[in-house]
Formats: sequence, C-alpha cells, structure tokens
Amino acid sequence: MLFLHGGSYMEGTGNMFDGSVLAAYGNVIVATLNYRLGVLGFLSTGDQAAKGNYGLLDQIQALRWLSENIAHFGGDPERITIFGSGAGASCVNLLILSHHSEGLFQKAIAQSGTAISSWSVNYQPLKYTRRLAAKVGCDREDSAEAVECLRRKRRLLPSYHIAFGPVVDGDVVPDDPEILMQQGEFLNYDMLIGVNQGEGLKFVEDSAESEDGVSASAFDFTVSNFVDNLYGYPEGKDVLRETIKFMYTDWADRDNGEMRRKTLLALFTDHQWVAPAVATAKLHADYQSPVYFYTFYHHCQAEGRPEWADAAHGDELPYVFGVPMVGATDLFPCNFSKNDVMLSAVVMTYWTNFAKTGDPNQPVPQDTKFIHTKPNRFEEVVWSKFNSKEKQYLHIGLKPRVRDNYRANKVAFWLELVPHLHNLSFLQLPTPSFDLHRPPDSRLAPLG
Repeated sequence: MLFLHGGSYMEGTGNMFDGSVLAAYGNVIVATLNYRLGVLGFLSTGDQAAKGNYGLLDQIQALRWLSENIAHFGGDPERITIFGSGAGASCVNLLILSHHSEGLFQKAIAQSGTAISSWSVNYQPLKYTRRLAAKVGCDREDSAEAVECLRRKRRLLPSYHIAFGPVVDGDVVPDDPEILMQQGEFLNYDMLIGVNQGEGLKFVEDSAESEDGVSASAFDFTVSNFVDNLYGYPEGKDVLRETIKFMYTDWADRDNGEMRRKTLLALFTDHQWVAPAVATAKLHADYQSPVYFYTFYHHCQAEGRPEWADAAHGDELPYVFGVPMVGATDLFPCNFSKNDVMLSAVVMTYWTNFAKTGDPNQPVPQDTKFIHTKPNRFEEVVWSKFNSKEKQYLHIGLKPRVRDNYRANKVAFWLELVPHLHNLSFLQLPTPSFDLHRPPDSRLAPLG
C-alpha cells in the first residue's frame, strides 16, 4: 500500500504518517513517498518550456521502483494499492488515468479528493506561471525565457503563494480527466472512494463570526464571493448566485445563524468534495468496474475544535493509520477514546481487505472484539458495491449503516442544474476568454 500525502500540492511530506500500525494490524506493507511540490512540482507554461506534472512523475517513478523491488520486502508487485487523501487522492485518480502508470498498481483508494474536483487540475497554468514570474521580476513574453529567468531566482516561495497543481499536458495527463473517465480509462482498477461529512470546515470557520453562527450578510458575501471565484465573470451571475443561495437556505429556520453556518458548510462540502466523488464513482460503475463508496461521520475530540464541527477534511486519516491505538501525536493531538480505537480497527480492516482482495468485506471479517466496548456494530454490516442506480455507500461512524443515494438532490444540483444555469448565463455574455468546460479561477484552495 503506497500512500500519497495531501497538502494542496504545495506542502506536506510522506513521513508525516507512520504506517507501522496499519502495516502490523492489516498484515500489509505500507510505503510513503515524497514528491516535488509547488513551483518545483507543478509549474507549467503549457508548452515545452515547462510541461509541468513533475510531482506526478515522481509518484510514477516511485511506483516503478516499488514494482521492481517490493518482492525483496515480501511484497507482490501484482498487488499494489495506492491511497491518498485530499490532493493526494486527486493524484491517485490522475494516476489511474495516466498511461505512464499502467500496470504499476491494481487498486486505488481516494479519500476526499478526485481528478474532477474543482481544485484538482490547473486549467490555466500559464496564467499562474506569469503571475509568479511578474512578482519576482521575470515577466517575459517568451515562456522559455521566463522559465530560464525563474531558474536563476533564489527568493523564497512562501512570499508568493500562487496555486500550482497538475495540468492537462497531453502526456502524463493526456486529456481532461472527466473526458478520460467518460471514455472508460480506468477499467483495470478496483476503486474505493469517499468523503467526510463536513469537509468544508476551513472555508466556513472564516465566515463564522461567533458561536452564534453566520450572519445573513456574511452568508450572502461568502456565496457571492464563491460564485465570483468559481465562474469568474462579472455579469449574468445573479441567477446562479441566487439559485445557490436558495438551495442552501433552510426556509423553515432562515433567520437562524447556526443553521446558516450549517448550510454554508454543506455548500462547500457538496461542491468541492461530494458531487465530484459521486460523479467519479458513477463513471467508474457505469463500466461495471468495482467501486465502493463511503461517507465518514466521526472525528476525534481535540482541544479548540468547534463543537458544531462535523468530520472535517482529513479527519479520517488517524483512523486509517491506527493513531488511536498508540495515542495522540503532534499531527493528531486528540483525546482518543475506546470507541476511537474500535473504529480505527474497523477502518484499517476495511482498507487492508480492499488492498488484498478488492473487497473491503474480506478476507478478514469485522469481528474485532474489545473487552472495554460494546459489541462491534460493523460485524453484521455488508458493505455493498456502488452501482449507478442505487449508489450504495457505507456510513462509517459509531453507528454504521449501508445507505443509498448520498445527498442525491444536492449532487444533482451541482452536476446537472448549475452547469445548465452557467451555460444559460454565458449565452447572454460576450465570448469568454476562458474554457467553458472549466471555470478559470475554480481552483479554490484545496485543503490537503
């Protein structure tokens, strides 16, 4: 099992995560890696001067090394699973679609990220490269000259926080990920994919002025700013903005600030994570390829965490890596309970079962017994495959259950109605200077 860390393609390191508990508990080999990040990993001019995707090439090279050498560590090169969270999960999805990684792994787990998340791929690489070049005195018309100038600069990057990420280069990422998925470019891979209940917490914390929630003016401003950043045009956005506000207003309790905070959290979570994940799972299932879907509903208790927060982005990670079994760490400073230990055992069993067989239900049954806890509620649960009709998923929490059609109305809103409204607005505007398929500034900062 090879883990790809997240960090918005800008930060992070493989050794943040200790894979020893997962390896021992699940009887698997766990590897992590570093890959180039930020400018060094993903700067692109969209041409031969700087093609980009260097971070993805690092991951592919690591997979080649694993494939050639894992047998010396007792591993099987025909049973390699890649898994990642956030930007790492998007990389997992992109590697599925790349011919460069063909045959180097067989299964994939994408935790809170896909290749069609709005932040996953940079569709305007030259724009961001020119923005960086201008800030460090390398503003050149010729892209090769600009890149050469950038190579000579020694200033520290953090002063210039500009978003870089994977690009469609016609090679490592041969085409728009959604088009590749529609063409069935992932049929050889088993996939496990999922999201956390409240992924968008970081977006909402800035808008929540107090424990009383979000004011009406803050709600309106946040939604308007969201639409502006996402669709990038100054006119014709009123219908789209008002429709989004309408869909995420609780009309039975519209003056409640806490409810506004809750619906704002749902808005960001649905758009940035849930809808892309469901769409990816459906595209996978449309070709009868095995896919399992989960929603993660639990989080550990940590000091300073808002009481109203649901399972946020990254909250599944300590359970995947068995952190509750060894206690709090600097990365996960939680007050882990006995229930946390039980849930971590459950998650590790599912993940390693999937890595071994492509089925999270076997070979190891969910019969872990803990003297100090109630009976294992997962023992009688059978995690069904996701299919295009029922869209079954496993609700992972202290009260597990198999359900279907996760947030179906909101998913349909983002996948069906919003693109339609966006296109209608477009017809009333001058010819845009950016790609209709992907909004220009849709790369709202990914959270890991």
